[in-house]
Amino acid sequence: MLLGAALTMVLGILTPSQALSSINLNVILFLISLFTISSALEVSGFFSYLAYRLLISSRSMSKLILKVFGLSALLSLALSNDGIAGSFTPVIVSMRRQAKISVKPLLYALAFGVTIGSVALPVGNPQNLLIALESGMPKPFVLFAFYLLPPTIINILITYPLLLLLFHGSNDDIVINETRRPEELLVNKRLAYTAIIILLMLIPLYFITDVFNVSPYLTPPVTLTFMGASIIYLVSGSDRRVVAHNVDWTTILFFMGLFIVSEGALESGVLNVLANYLPQPTTLIGVFISGLFLSQVISNVPMVALYIPLMKELGGVLPSNSVIWIGLAASSTIAGGNLTLIGAASNVIISEASEKRGGGEGFGFLEFMKYGVPITIVNTVIYYAWLSYVHIPI
Repeated sequence: MLLGAALTMVLGILTPSQALSSINLNVILFLISLFTISSALEVSGFFSYLAYRLLISSRSMSKLILKVFGLSALLSLALSNDGIAGSFTPVIVSMRRQAKISVKPLLYALAFGVTIGSVALPVGNPQNLLIALESGMPKPFVLFAFYLLPPTIINILITYPLLLLLFHGSNDDIVINETRRPEELLVNKRLAYTAIIILLMLIPLYFITDVFNVSPYLTPPVTLTFMGASIIYLVSGSDRRVVAHNVDWTTILFFMGLFIVSEGALESGVLNVLANYLPQPTTLIGVFISGLFLSQVISNVPMVALYIPLMKELGGVLPSNSVIWIGLAASSTIAGGNLTLIGAASNVIISEASEKRGGGEGFGFLEFMKYGVPITIVNTVIYYAWLSYVHIPI
């Protein structure tokens, strides 16, 4: 992505000033702040603590799958799905050492959990954040919650029995090989408690500042999240550098390059050419089809980054036409993330982290589709049906 950004300047498509101005600093600062909170929870040992508590409290694989799937979906409501995927995968792989179990069903439960859970709010994944900040839609947190939280809950309830059906041989009893006190895994309790308190405060504040204009400085979620991250760095003590180092800087660099490439595609006229081959971007069915297929080619975040200016410049989709923007968020996340391995970065993160730590326990491309296709079909139908027939005046 950085090479593509450099080429837009070398080839004269954008000047260096245009390239720098195309980087959305609101998104970059928000991601750094959100990744800081997620990093603090990992560095403090909170994620390891949670995973071990899940393991020792589950007597069968079906219950463990439920807990991994449900918890990852819940955490992805408020934290970036990529961060949850990267933090939880090593912990799940470690369960194989602590108990004689196959971690493959748990890895799929994590992959589908972080994807489905991240749909409901703008902070759940990077593409939702792009849509919330770039579309200009009013009250994005309220709109996302009203339109996407109910079908997300329905999909979570439906997907769990689907997982048990797909992994029907994974209902063995769990035998713990090694026992330890879960509290031992919380290596920095103060940091863990601070990050949890900040996260629990931020979620209602997002909605309060969305509904009420408390202050022009507090309205953007960027300001609130940045404040939360700064407090974490202030109180993290000797772990401060570790928290900063553990932030997902590669994703930050990826986004900087992505903004430049997207602006170059707009300036060069590439989007005008693409518009002749894409479904009508002003319709709900059009954005669902585009989200389904384009996310498999260039992954869902680049797809959304390119599609937003296409909808605004060529399709004439207004910020007030919220259901179309919401449809783009739902389709690019669900269809992109659950259908194939390369549809979402979180899938690749889980697969690579598992292979690195688990000795070949990653996902195969066709294997992923075997489980992902039926889940994607069910999830997509539910989201499309909900958005087609439920219109909530805000």
